[in-house]
Amino acid sequence: MLNYVLRRLVQSFVVLLIVMLIIFTLPYFETNGILAPAYIVLGTHATPKAVHLWGVQNGMYHPYFVRFWNYLDQVFIHFNLGHSYKQNLSVWGIISLYVPRTIWLALTSLVLTVLIALPLGIFQASKRNTAFDYVATSTAFVLYGIPAFLLGILVLQFFSFGWPHLPASPPGAVAPWAMFTDPLGFILPVLTLTLLSIAFLSRFMRSAVLEVLVQDYVRTAKAKGCGRSRVLFRHALRNALGPIVIILGLYFPGLLGGAVVIESVFNYSGLGIQTINAASTLDIPTVLGITLLVAILTLLGNFLADVMLGVVNPRIRIERSGQ
Repeated sequence: MLNYVLRRLVQSFVVLLIVMLIIFTLPYFETNGILAPAYIVLGTHATPKAVHLWGVQNGMYHPYFVRFWNYLDQVFIHFNLGHSYKQNLSVWGIISLYVPRTIWLALTSLVLTVLIALPLGIFQASKRNTAFDYVATSTAFVLYGIPAFLLGILVLQFFSFGWPHLPASPPGAVAPWAMFTDPLGFILPVLTLTLLSIAFLSRFMRSAVLEVLVQDYVRTAKAKGCGRSRVLFRHALRNALGPIVIILGLYFPGLLGGAVVIESVFNYSGLGIQTINAASTLDIPTVLGITLLVAILTLLGNFLADVMLGVVNPRIRIERSGQ
């Protein structure tokens, strides 16, 4: 198991280096190239001589790989993601303010999704082709097909502007853990994210369980007299969890992307609002810093999914070790 984890860790690190190389290279393609921040900082004093002097002072004329090495040193050793010349703040300072708010929102939604969608998918599989299965499947298709912003507006219409009356947006400028001290304002955005996620995950869980239920070892267990619940939870569930674990590992970063839309609809000051503001004002360092953060979360989710897949299904790591 240790060799399996180490191998996955090395692979994730290599992918991270490739992503960082791409992110580091992107500013070369913007207008004025890597000297673009000089025109923002100098403003009306951005003469060719002043721009050249700024570039020398900030090491912009160093060779490409020397600058990339310095970039790696800043990120891994000093946790420095760059400087936002538009806001005159460090990118890490900006991200550290907004990311916890979005992560709590996405994490709460993910926990509720797992607690609801997995049992729902299992129950649908056990009651396949019944009225309950048809109704649940149709509802999931409808929710899955509705855009996030439209579902947010509908939720606002029914639960904020109608009855029961709930706050239309979470309290602004609050600490990340305000969700637990003042939870009323977070009900609607969490509800919207959870509904979208349940529709997606319950369908996968139902399909995975149905695929396992037709396997020979399940038929053998039934032939030996195992009860329905024992077959379902003891024999089918663990083998069906493999694809679900992978989906969950990759789905959390996707929830951050969905939170961008939800935060806009519910006027929640999180990473989504900051991403939109940075993109609209061409705050390139902030956009690239957020991109790197999402890439790290995606790799972390993928790594944890691989590890959990090895725990859930030991044959995975045994077969990989043999290869």
